[in-house]
Amino acid sequence: MNTNTIFLFLLVIAAYLNLYLTFTKKKKKTKLPISSREWREKVEDENFKSWLSNRERLKGKRKEDNNH
Repeated sequence: MNTNTIFLFLLVIAAYLNLYLTFTKKKKKTKLPISSREWREKVEDENFKSWLSNRERLKGKRKEDNNH
């Protein structure tokens, strides 16, 4: 067997391997750690908790202002 034939054979194997790896990488979808719905619910929950704490703080401030 000639060395050029061996190198040609290795080149063909490398080309097919490259194609295979390229197509398998494209098929794989990235899985997000959290869905958009879960993220929206989390943000809404944080906003609601913030609103409640601000509401309580303002109620306490109004009571202090009325007592003075």
